[in-house]
Amino acid sequence: MKKYIYSFIAITSLLLVGCSNNDTPFEEAPLLNSNESNQVMKLIASLPEGDSSDSRLTYEEVTVSGKKGLKTRWSESDNLVANALPSSKEYVYLFELEEGSGSSTATFTCKNGYPTNFSTNAWTLYYPGNITCEQDYLNFTYTGQVQNGNGDTQHLTQFHSMRLPITDGTNSTSFNGETHINFSGDNLEQSACMKFNLSGLPPIKPTNISLTYLNESGSPANQFYTHNCLDKWWGTQNPNRETVSTLSLALENFAQTSTVTAYMMMSNYPTTVKAGAKFKVTVTDNNGKKYYCEKAINKNTSLLGGHLHSITCTEWKEAGTIDGFDNPATGVQVLQEKSVGNGTDIIIMGDGFAADQFGTNGINGNYNTIMRQAYEDFFSVQPYTALKNYFNVYYINAVSEDNHDATPYWSGGTPGYGSQNGATMGSASTKFSSTFVQNSTHVEGNNDLALAYAMQAIRTKGGPNGTACTDENEVYTRAHKALILMMVNVKCYAGTCAMSWTQSTTDDYGNSYSVAYTALGYDETGGQCKWTTIHEGGGHGFGKLADEYGGGTITEFGTGNWVQLSNKHTYGVHRNVNEHWTQEEINDGWSSSFWATTTTPTNVYWAELLNNSYAYNDDITPLGKAEGLGIYRGGYTYNNLFCRPTENSIMRSQFDSNGQFFNAISRWAIWYRVMRLTGSTSAKDFKSSLNEFIAFDNTLTIEKNQTTSARGISQPLEPLAPPIEIVGRWENGRFITE
Repeated sequence: MKKYIYSFIAITSLLLVGCSNNDTPFEEAPLLNSNESNQVMKLIASLPEGDSSDSRLTYEEVTVSGKKGLKTRWSESDNLVANALPSSKEYVYLFELEEGSGSSTATFTCKNGYPTNFSTNAWTLYYPGNITCEQDYLNFTYTGQVQNGNGDTQHLTQFHSMRLPITDGTNSTSFNGETHINFSGDNLEQSACMKFNLSGLPPIKPTNISLTYLNESGSPANQFYTHNCLDKWWGTQNPNRETVSTLSLALENFAQTSTVTAYMMMSNYPTTVKAGAKFKVTVTDNNGKKYYCEKAINKNTSLLGGHLHSITCTEWKEAGTIDGFDNPATGVQVLQEKSVGNGTDIIIMGDGFAADQFGTNGINGNYNTIMRQAYEDFFSVQPYTALKNYFNVYYINAVSEDNHDATPYWSGGTPGYGSQNGATMGSASTKFSSTFVQNSTHVEGNNDLALAYAMQAIRTKGGPNGTACTDENEVYTRAHKALILMMVNVKCYAGTCAMSWTQSTTDDYGNSYSVAYTALGYDETGGQCKWTTIHEGGGHGFGKLADEYGGGTITEFGTGNWVQLSNKHTYGVHRNVNEHWTQEEINDGWSSSFWATTTTPTNVYWAELLNNSYAYNDDITPLGKAEGLGIYRGGYTYNNLFCRPTENSIMRSQFDSNGQFFNAISRWAIWYRVMRLTGSTSAKDFKSSLNEFIAFDNTLTIEKNQTTSARGISQPLEPLAPPIEIVGRWENGRFITE
């Protein structure tokens, strides 16, 4: 039954100009201090009426006192949960609606018993009733939303949550008899909602809407929270403060239309958008075409929980327009075609290369040299050298209006030992809007446009023997599973990978694309560019590997990070790092059951490879498989609480000696992705492919890293920036970001 909870919520006006959970099963709690097993407790729950700006979200659009909002009423299927100890599920009481369906005030009855005269300073109410404790509320996710039909709001009922502390943590109170609860006030936490008013589109059948936040320099910036988040919460579990640059809403059962009305729930936690930044709204149709509208933000604004926000778009551009050298036959070069398996794709392109970089015919200029060098560099180390014949590799001419004019940034302003880090942005107009942050190795750009260029490369030359690929579904799918190497025309040290994956246990190999951005380096030998390409493209981009360096501290850690990493392993991501906690550390004071399992060679993620018969765990020798595989404190950008498989690797420091470029678990992850993407393994999951991998790996001769000086790198460098993580899903042959 559709949820009707009467309430009114004021619309927040953004000054915009521009283009004119998994369900948690209820656990019955024991009776506390109660001598009657059939007690029934009543809870009267009211939602404020009128035009209160802090009222609960609602689902039917109305106008009250000249202000627009959404209203609903309680329905007979509603339930609430009261928790006397929100940090656990021990004292949980489920309230089911007894009377008041269709009204703003309803009576809810607790039928699993309640504590007589039980007083606590931690009573907290949650809606809906599958949220039974604080951690459930913090784990509530806003990903995976689907709207069924133009203007429909029923999907909002699945992505709306409320949290209301009844006590303040100091004064205790009891629930006795009929307790009247008003869902309003400063203590109420609840979801926000974004309404899309979209008109002026060409007649299309829309399948997806995405909302992207672009910072002042025009690059996507992580600003939207994916989960509920709190500044104050019960218990020791930290909120999941993960942010993303893009929120997505799938659309189903839409007729052909040029006007779309859509609603998307958002986190309770305020999103602050800044003057000079932009919102980008992208609509995808059933043929995979994308149309976008950008709206400039004129002043600093907070998108608050408990509010309906609205964005209106009327003028659209088609995304992925290809021009310049990209249309002629010389605009796409086939560097190699697969000769084994079904093939998987690498598309190389560059940003910040103006027309003068392409030579007289587009294939004899500096751009061509750099694209081909990236190709050679990528396959110069194992296991990629041995797996080379499984790949199709193309490069596409992407012509920028200007040559990139970002300049290397030197700490202190003067070139010196160990001081080069990133670049200072200039004013050049470049094809993919690649952006640097001075005193940082971070660089990013327009991933959507990079995907459009990848599709054009496959469309133009992705058929047999360099012919056109005429199946648009194949073009789309291949591009969205490809590795894109983006070579940025700035001579500085920087690199970052935009790395996506799907949250699907059937796709346990990171079954989606990556865009690896690499600057050209400031050294004369090309070593910085080469090893950054391998780290970002081969490690993060294709291998879906994590960084193995440290740097963080225990104060930055939340135990949810361990849960997230375990889930990522299941999806084929970050398999080269593991949680890490020792018995000594437990003995020092972390004695709760949560911390009781220490990290050992029998339960670390790469435990199978520590079998003595494989010899990976032997002492390091000049050549061969022995690489000291084991458990080394630090990794995943943390000095503590995570571990890595070897003392060093290209994912820890690509310029230091002592270690293989890719250690054994990393080679296994890379090999497995190639085998799954090309249909070359019968293994049903990662761990069952072990024997196949060992047989492959035994054919390799793997050289150790050379020393820094041997590769022409004269100074130590900062670690490369962690990857930008993009979560999505495959639906009806389309990759949709969450």
